[in-house]
Amino acid sequence: MLLLPFLALAPLHLFIPATAKAHGVVGPVQVGISFNPHRAANMGLDYRKAFTQLEAMHFRVIRLSAYWDQIDQEGYDQLDWLMNEAQRAGQPVVLAVGMKGLGWPEFYVPASALPPGGLVQGEDAASDASLRDATLAFVYETVTRYRDHSTLISWQVENEPFNRAGPQRLWIDAAFLRDEIASVRALDGHHRPVIVNAFSHFNLLLDQASARQGFDLRQWLGFEADSAERDGLSVLNKGDVLGLDVYTAIGYRFLGQDQMSHADGDWPDRLARVRELVKRQGKQAWITEAQAEPWESGPNSDVNPKSTSPQAIRSLFVNLKDAGFSTILFWGSEYWLWRAERGDSRWIDTIKAILRDEAKAPSIMMAA
Repeated sequence: MLLLPFLALAPLHLFIPATAKAHGVVGPVQVGISFNPHRAANMGLDYRKAFTQLEAMHFRVIRLSAYWDQIDQEGYDQLDWLMNEAQRAGQPVVLAVGMKGLGWPEFYVPASALPPGGLVQGEDAASDASLRDATLAFVYETVTRYRDHSTLISWQVENEPFNRAGPQRLWIDAAFLRDEIASVRALDGHHRPVIVNAFSHFNLLLDQASARQGFDLRQWLGFEADSAERDGLSVLNKGDVLGLDVYTAIGYRFLGQDQMSHADGDWPDRLARVRELVKRQGKQAWITEAQAEPWESGPNSDVNPKSTSPQAIRSLFVNLKDAGFSTILFWGSEYWLWRAERGDSRWIDTIKAILRDEAKAPSIMMAA
């Protein structure tokens, strides 16, 4: 309610209907996915069977994550299986490392590494020296374990580090992220590019809520402002990858009612401008998460989801391709398999159709 007076000052792009515009000729898109074995298991899927089913679809890349708390308790057995299976099948993978991983609850810090009293709501999670040291030790252990896997094409360092996230709305500062990136580069030995990603809903209210700096009047007035995307670019070298996680419809509850937040009308053009900025700096821009499963306001909304659909997935892909992106990773692979097991193959059939259309896309180069 406190933000309502600023709506009158909001940029006009809030009210422009979405229009996809071609921003240059784009050839076939390298289509990929993310895979989280915990999400698969929570949906009643066997993660090994699920992963091999996805490998058989011939995605150009599958993004995985090293979940620190699980590895602290159980060791690397599950991730070893995934990485070794990818190598056996010749499946290119990206591996995310750090304290923040793919999916809720975002931060995967083991209890043994937490500072006394735990982490404080809304703080920079890297502000504690002991946690910084423990994180760098985990990064060292993980990178040295997998650096010689031939199908590992890139390291992702943290996940959406500059966006507040998780139950405590924590974030990670740029100085520590640079330390992590420097460690990965020094240990890797294969000159793999580094990925840093950012959450991109393109809705001022929700993007401001996830921003580490909080409310920024400059952005409401239409001026260039600090953002997770610009922060991410600042820590990357030429040839590295800025990943953008694009969600155009997000459900939430407000005053006991189900609500839906939609991306602002000009989101494809704004995304294209980010891509052009990345290109001018000699870096790459990927869509590391394209919304391809529902994000509803409640846990029991999967029967008739309002936030996305198979048709909306296709439309989102077309908009992203028209905005000039040549590498697009969908989010929701476990959900498609879950729906298919229950007799609804529309979701995974949509992805298969996109893969057929983009079959001539070049492979992503593996490490030398």
